[in-house]
Amino acid sequence: MLSASHAWRFNSHTRDELNSVAESATLVLPLGSTEQHGHHLPVSVDATVVTHLAEAAVELASSQIPVLLLPTIPFGFAQHHLPFGGTVSLRSETYVNVLTDIVVGLASQGFRRLIFLNGHGGNESPMHLVVDSIASQNKIDIHLAGASYWKIAQESLLKLDFGDASVPGHAGHFETSLMLAIAPDLVELQSRPDDLGKKQPLGKADIPLAHIRRPGLWETSDGRTDDSQLASAQTGARTLSDMTQVISQFIIDFHRSSL
Repeated sequence: MLSASHAWRFNSHTRDELNSVAESATLVLPLGSTEQHGHHLPVSVDATVVTHLAEAAVELASSQIPVLLLPTIPFGFAQHHLPFGGTVSLRSETYVNVLTDIVVGLASQGFRRLIFLNGHGGNESPMHLVVDSIASQNKIDIHLAGASYWKIAQESLLKLDFGDASVPGHAGHFETSLMLAIAPDLVELQSRPDDLGKKQPLGKADIPLAHIRRPGLWETSDGRTDDSQLASAQTGARTLSDMTQVISQFIIDFHRSSL
């Protein structure tokens, strides 16, 4: 018999229990990454943050709808981080195949609703491709959604004041604040940059709203978008709480829209 605290975890159930709820439940699959996050953050940031948010949001949503949380995928499409070390990456085509295989396999077992909750920017393009191709190309009968947590909770991020720094950015004020709230023992503040050295953080895109990739841009930077001098555990905790509420409601809305 499962305790209430574990009832929303996919991995806590037997095959018979999962088979009995396949057609009625919504599945949430967190997409993480294992990649460099500057000099002061662990390479687990993306997986750690999206897992924390997914667990909190699914637990909250489970009081209103049948929902199950799948284990986080810790590897993603992070080829642009390889030059800095400390990175495990799948090629884009491999990642598309992995996500596609997961969806097709779950659909074959009777599951009809799945949300990709993404925690790494590099995963967005392949994730969207999978969502589109499952319906139009694979003709699989399953309701799919794919969204990055910072886009679902965009309004929560507008409350943050990190000066000219981009939000969410990479390995800067935002992610450092979240990690200080989730796993402060993994943050090495003594090693965080102050942006006074020769290597400046990755700048903003030259043309707003355009998707631009310039060869060698990451290599000429320090592999991050801003410093983390404005980061705090208090900011992280407040932001995590706000995002959890919004993501939970997104899950509920998605489930009800597919009935």
